[in-house]
Amino acid sequence: MGFTMRYFRKARLLWVCLLCSCAMLAGAQGIEVKQAGIQFLEGNGLSLSAEFQIDLTPVLVEAIEHGVPVTFSLDFEVMEPRWYWFNRQVVAWHQERRLSYNPLTRAYRFSIGAIYLNFSSLDEALQALASVSNLVVPTAVPLRKGEHYHVKLHLSLDTDRLPKPFQLDALYSNDWNLTFQTKEWDFSP
Repeated sequence: MGFTMRYFRKARLLWVCLLCSCAMLAGAQGIEVKQAGIQFLEGNGLSLSAEFQIDLTPVLVEAIEHGVPVTFSLDFEVMEPRWYWFNRQVVAWHQERRLSYNPLTRAYRFSIGAIYLNFSSLDEALQALASVSNLVVPTAVPLRKGEHYHVKLHLSLDTDRLPKPFQLDALYSNDWNLTFQTKEWDFSP
């Protein structure tokens, strides 16, 4: 009886350690906002700059290296808080950033719409994907100086843009899911 109790205690301790290490590994892969900031432009616009830390899962790296295009969504939102009614959305902006690999040319391609850049390594392409520099974002409503606005920014993997067989795999496997952080702050022009 004593032997089986010691065995179950050790097995339970091993199981807890295994679950904790899996949770730590899962948390290490994702997208984190390292820094973000906006500047007010006089012509009803904002200049957005941000830097992200992107850690891909091994399955995503393998898929990219085998030519599967991966799309990321950059979402930026500015809200005007109002005490008398619902908050008013001043900016709702979305940009798709695509990362792919061409095995024939052995080049990684980072693209935004029709504009693209080629890189010789995945790290260089990820660095371009993770950097947003002085991006002009128009506002739907003119911003007023002295008012306070609430800003949200995040970059996430868009699994809906994956090829269909990979979309099914992404539904049932955590290897395709990247955790992402939403950066929120207050801004006053």
